[in-house]
Amino acid sequence: MENPGRSNALSLKLLADLAGQLESAREENARAVILSGAGQKFSAGGDFNDLKGTIDDLAIDDAIEKVVDAIRAMPAPVIAAVEGPCMGGAVDIALACDLLVAGESAFFEVPAARLGLLYNPRAVLRWRKRLSGLTLRSLLLAGDRFAVDAAVAAGVVSHRVATGSATARAHDLAAGILQGTPAAVAATKDMLLAIESDEISLERWDELRREILASPERKAAVTKAKQSKPT
Repeated sequence: MENPGRSNALSLKLLADLAGQLESAREENARAVILSGAGQKFSAGGDFNDLKGTIDDLAIDDAIEKVVDAIRAMPAPVIAAVEGPCMGGAVDIALACDLLVAGESAFFEVPAARLGLLYNPRAVLRWRKRLSGLTLRSLLLAGDRFAVDAAVAAGVVSHRVATGSATARAHDLAAGILQGTPAAVAATKDMLLAIESDEISLERWDELRREILASPERKAAVTKAKQSKPT
């Protein structure tokens, strides 16, 4: 994400471009996607140049929702590499990612109430699947700023690294993801999202598990693992 001179604030153009890039990655069958911000800053949230303080600001919410939908619909895992500020709608985007790596300089803040805003209920419902009620109250009512240690403890961050190392660590995680077969990785991501949404059907997943077990890709993976196992 890049919005020069504005800490990568989420303008309507940036959000449209990001949604388009995610769709392109999906069409190109990307195996893993890393989302970061230019200049060692993730994003300062909604761009005030596009905010009007009126009902028209729903356009920003809708644009963020499209990005979140694109991340969740991506068969490949999406990794957020966060340095510096991650604020407002950027928190929504980061939390939609499958893994979230944060440098020690990172912080997370949702100043919605200070801006006279009831945050998007769809987003809050998603967050509640991962975060405690107390964490949500701290973020949304108090507008607390979560430094990286607090974010790890709250379950916002999956991997903490030294400042400036988030993208490198994200690439390491992506390399690990590439060790899996595309079908198994995509099915695992889809299953985890379904569990979070309380839409789990064990019959469906048992059937898919059997299909993957019987696939040529799975057989090749086991053969490769046997060959590399020390004797």
